[in-house]
Amino acid sequence: MCILCKDIYVIEKSTIRPNNLMNESLPPPLPSGPRPRGVDDQQSATPSSRGTDPTYNLLADKIGGVPNIRKKDNLYQAAAIGAFLIVGAAVGWFLGEWPQGVLLGGLAGLIAGTLISGAVLAVIGLCRKS
Repeated sequence: MCILCKDIYVIEKSTIRPNNLMNESLPPPLPSGPRPRGVDDQQSATPSSRGTDPTYNLLADKIGGVPNIRKKDNLYQAAAIGAFLIVGAAVGWFLGEWPQGVLLGGLAGLIAGTLISGAVLAVIGLCRKS
């Protein structure tokens, strides 16, 4: 019943079907399973899903601000940081006392390795032909 105009609304029996009504005692049916991925699906924007996208690599090399996902570059940087860490720890061993000298030397080697290898990779990225 409409309060403003005091009309009574009637729903016709032909518009209500038993199949359209929810049975309150049963939950709705579950989906049949995961939807298969098709070619129309969008790729996620994570770096691991980009693969070797030349546009992304050009952006990472020339502009920066995004992580470098080249495996070869990352392995070179890891090896350089590890070498600097070992050299720093060895220098700390000879110049300082046992725990403090080795730890401070290793930390200095870690920081120096990160900065130097990052700078070298940045210069290589700027000079790299795309």
